[in-house]
Amino acid sequence: MVSLKESIDEKYGEKENDSEDFGFIVFVSCSPEAKRGMFPPMITLNDYNIECFGDFSDLTSKVRHISELDLTDNLLSDWTDVAEILSSFKSLTFLNLSNNLLNDPLDNEKNKIKEKLDNGNLAMKKLVLNGNNINWSTVDYLVRKMPNLNQLHLSTNNLGDPETATLQHHNLRQLYLSCNPINDFCSVSLNLVSNCSSLEFLSLAECPINRLPEVDDLRNVPKFLHSLNISTTKINNWNEVEKLKKFPGLNDLRIQGCPFLDEYTAHENRMMLIARLPNIKVMNGGEKITTTEREDAERAFIRHFLDKPEDERPSRFNELVAVHGLLDPLVNIDLSPDMNIKVSIYHKDECREESISVMQSVKQFKQLLQGYFNVAPANMRLWYYDQEMTKIAGPEEMKFANKELYTYNVIDGDYFVVDEKAQLRVLTGSPGAHSMVFGPTSPTGNNKFNGRSNFRTSPNISGSRSNHSRIRRKSSESSTPSHPRNRKKSSCRTSPTPAGRKVSSPSETRNLFNNSNVRNPAAQHYGEFFHSKVFPEDN
Repeated sequence: MVSLKESIDEKYGEKENDSEDFGFIVFVSCSPEAKRGMFPPMITLNDYNIECFGDFSDLTSKVRHISELDLTDNLLSDWTDVAEILSSFKSLTFLNLSNNLLNDPLDNEKNKIKEKLDNGNLAMKKLVLNGNNINWSTVDYLVRKMPNLNQLHLSTNNLGDPETATLQHHNLRQLYLSCNPINDFCSVSLNLVSNCSSLEFLSLAECPINRLPEVDDLRNVPKFLHSLNISTTKINNWNEVEKLKKFPGLNDLRIQGCPFLDEYTAHENRMMLIARLPNIKVMNGGEKITTTEREDAERAFIRHFLDKPEDERPSRFNELVAVHGLLDPLVNIDLSPDMNIKVSIYHKDECREESISVMQSVKQFKQLLQGYFNVAPANMRLWYYDQEMTKIAGPEEMKFANKELYTYNVIDGDYFVVDEKAQLRVLTGSPGAHSMVFGPTSPTGNNKFNGRSNFRTSPNISGSRSNHSRIRRKSSESSTPSHPRNRKKSSCRTSPTPAGRKVSSPSETRNLFNNSNVRNPAAQHYGEFFHSKVFPEDN
């Protein structure tokens, strides 16, 4: 059986081991107690499996100065051992016995305990008995033996409503009753709180309380009670909350996790609580409520109930109207950007008015246009015409597939032009030629780029015939010349010009409306047409 004496001596006592010296560096306390060969004034022995007090006859002089003793998570089950601790540690002001096995009741019939406690002048100020399953009679007996006690922790002890039990103490300032099956707040205020005239803080968090004291019962609440914790209780309506404004000295409130608070967001709940409880200065452990925050909360409270019938408005509504007046509702302004824009889309002679989402990429937009005009995205060139910037800098080609449309700042009335890339034409010769010619022929027949040929060509057919001079067309190519099309002149792609075809000048290009006679002053821009066709100049 592990005793308290053995555990203290093992952890804090002097250990001498002459068998072998490993040369460890040991920290030696320089406190006055350590210099006199005494234990430190604060001792912590958590989870040491301590079951009894032990024999302190040879250590009495070393423990008389100890003021704090923490014995959490041990195996103490006999109140006699607790009495030995209280009587032996003369200077003890803090004792933590949380999560031990102190289940037996403690009353006046145990003469040995009574003798130990009556003879000692207990200086105890803080007593923690959480998680021990003790009863109210034991609590009452211990409290009466500790006249200097100011903090009492009784959470998680399976304590029910104190129907006949009483707790009387004039120095007790803080009482913790959280996580107990207490249902009646009135019983607590009548039998416990009313007899503790100096009580300042009361915690009933996580207790199944659903009602608060009525106005007539508030005379039992001491005027010094300024802090209350009723979080995670079963209070389910705002009428119960409004009773708190009648508490005589209450100014610090903790209330979270209750059923009636699920209706609003955390910010709205705070505003509602501040508006309903004018006496509360600190809410849920936050900073002190400022005058501006309270005024905003009260004005928001008035507007919240403007549309409610009078019989559904709380009494606090008329009180606040008398202060701030009957306010007008605020205008709801939506500042979120438009996600769908109405634009025009042109392809050849076709024009479509569509509403498109700007939250899509250029790649996704091209896939959408493929369904409209049957042009594959790989063979598509897409131009964006801004109503203002096009007049200055011309259209912008949308080259980047992953760029989102909203980054172009598209607005209603803008338009897009869909054009097709030059079709691929392949000319093949003998196996050694490997000649591939792309795009339309150069109007001048001079396929040069910066003075040098940019690709391989085959000799003229009219010249001497050789193994590498014969040019053979694919059977898939039509022998009939296609309809003339004027495209942007490529700097490095040519094909033979059919006989008799008229080569258009660089300044002549087909515009969007198939008028080949219109001279485009911006012919160097691929796919561009007259801006005035869509955006006429203002007179």
